Amino acid sequence: MGTLRRLLSRWVAVAALLLGGLALAGAPAAQAAPQAAQAAPQAAPQAAQAGDTMTICGYTPVPSGWVIISQQPAGCGGYGLFTITQLTTETTVQACANSPIPDGWVITSMQNVAHCGGFPWYTLLKITDQTTIQDCGQSAIPDGWVIISVQPGAQCGVYTVYTVVKITNQTTIQACSHSAIPNGWVITSMQNVAHCGAYPLYTLLKITDQTTIQDCGQSAIPDGWVITSIQQGSQCGVYTVYTVVKITDQTSMRVCGPSRIPSGWVVTNQQSGSPCGVYAIYTIQKLA
Repeated sequence: MGTLRRLLSRWVAVAALLLGGLALAGAPAAQAAPQAAQAAPQAAPQAAQAGDTMTICGYTPVPSGWVIISQQPAGCGGYGLFTITQLTTETTVQACANSPIPDGWVITSMQNVAHCGGFPWYTLLKITDQTTIQDCGQSAIPDGWVIISVQPGAQCGVYTVYTVVKITNQTTIQACSHSAIPNGWVITSMQNVAHCGAYPLYTLLKITDQTTIQDCGQSAIPDGWVITSIQQGSQCGVYTVYTVVKITDQTSMRVCGPSRIPSGWVVTNQQSGSPCGVYAIYTIQKLA
């Protein structure tokens, strides 16, 4: 009987060891599952591919390089939904007027459509190798381009149509006065013409190797140049004519009051006189 009890006890111990081993062997798999579950959310969502279209809530900023192609008032707590598309290799695209206009694109036409809500529908053009384009007046004129005519046109709705030209190798050009004056250019004359609408027409000159020029008083005087005379002249309309001189090897000069005194120069005398009109004449000296 004692022998039977010892055998039963030994069998129970062996069974317990076997069952415990199975439980221990199963534990790592049970522990690994939560780790995998935690790793899944860390995976980034698949990035939108070039040219994709997606819908966003109306209060969400439109990502750079995307434009709104339609919108609807329902959804997103009353803010509505925008359908947006990504610009890739397109050179023209149609977009709702509340889209951000990407840099380097201009508006070439606009019309009213239902799917943009209360906003017009723009046709946008990407500037690539063009040197002349026609765009609507609310476009941002790119750097290095000037407006050469302004005229009404049905394609731009309430806005006028601008003809704009890229400055390439020109050293003189005529541009409507609401053009940005490129750096290094001055206004040498102005006149009223029909093709600039209510704006005067400027003749612009690029400063290259000149050392003396005559320009109209609304020009920005380039650094290193001073005004040596101011006089009336019909070529500048209501503005006076400035004679401006580039400082080269001079050590003493007489300049008119509106001049900026160059760095390294001092005023040694002041007087009045006709060469500068209502402004004082300054004698300036270069410091040794």
